[in-house]
Amino acid sequence: MSSPPIDVGDAIIADEDMFDTGNASQISIINSEVLETHILQFADEVNDDNFTLPALSQVSSLPDIKCSLPSFLNPAGKYPSSEEFCHDDVACTVLPSSTQGSGFIYSQKLQKLFLKTESTCSFDVKCELSGLLSTEGWFVRVMLVSLAPESQHEPIARCHNHLAKDTAADHIKKHVVRCKNVRHEYVGTENGPFFEDRCAVRVPFDTGELCINIMLQFMCQNTCFHPNQRRTGLVFTLESEEGHIWARRMVQIKICINFRRDMQNEEKAAENNSINLSSVPRSGGIGSVRRHANKNHRYRRQGQGSSDGPRRKIMRTADSFQLPPVLEPCLVDIEMPNLRMAKRLMDIAIGMISSHVLRANDPDTKAQLMALIANIRDKRDMLVVSNSQCSVDSDLL
Repeated sequence: MSSPPIDVGDAIIADEDMFDTGNASQISIINSEVLETHILQFADEVNDDNFTLPALSQVSSLPDIKCSLPSFLNPAGKYPSSEEFCHDDVACTVLPSSTQGSGFIYSQKLQKLFLKTESTCSFDVKCELSGLLSTEGWFVRVMLVSLAPESQHEPIARCHNHLAKDTAADHIKKHVVRCKNVRHEYVGTENGPFFEDRCAVRVPFDTGELCINIMLQFMCQNTCFHPNQRRTGLVFTLESEEGHIWARRMVQIKICINFRRDMQNEEKAAENNSINLSSVPRSGGIGSVRRHANKNHRYRRQGQGSSDGPRRKIMRTADSFQLPPVLEPCLVDIEMPNLRMAKRLMDIAIGMISSHVLRANDPDTKAQLMALIANIRDKRDMLVVSNSQCSVDSDLL
């Protein structure tokens, strides 16, 4: 529809006559005939029974939602993480189906699962989605990762001992975690550095369902891994069809021979540690204990005479072990039986120094410790171990 020509005889009103626009002058032309024509045309369309507004489809709005997704939902090119999170539009829970079975037991105190090699346990995964998200194309990825910060960038590899006894297909042998579900898919490579490259198993949800029971089996023990990778966790990620991560849940796990004994030992250690921390006397009060930096001294109460009976000894608490380390770098030349044992010794040293990095509060101290770790890693990588030494150190240890 073409607009009628503008009549110059109509009123011309300048903006500066109505609003203060500074030195700028913008002229607006108001044509009463044109305005009246548009109003009448709109009224006729509204009164017409055949006139309909275009419908808004939910499918057409989904691409806009996908484009507005935050970048952290895309795991491509990133190292795996064990930190739990959940998107605002998603609710996800992961729990063991049972607290104990023939080959596993779950500690409520430690929130940790203990199980023996080749035992099978199941996990219940339940999810809820908002109305904006489709319920089709979702799946769960399960991955075994190291919980040590200094080794999360390194993939967990199987040991030669259990690998030689494995009769599974070649593309499955490299996976520590196996799946017993009917529908599952093994993904990743043995030395994959990033999230999408790591060995994992993907289990899709059933059509129209957002809850699933995942049965898993574990083929190696924690002692089979490198010393700095022996604290492990099972990471469950809820992913869409596009590969975006919408939720992440982690379950601490320890694969061992005597799983009940290990659970009891760790629970006792955690209980003793909490008792020691709660029994630390606070300084500044009456009868406060004098603390010495030298660990060889026993702490005794001050001002106790012989008439009060025998002096009571105050046991050393955890505070005496939390003093900042004194850095005195030194070069040590040690002769080892073989290169493989030398590399293990360096791995242990890296783990010990890394624990001090986590407890250090001084940035300069952390930087010096990280430099020492980098130096040891460079020395370790220079050692090339031949296949003939794979089982030599097992006879010596």
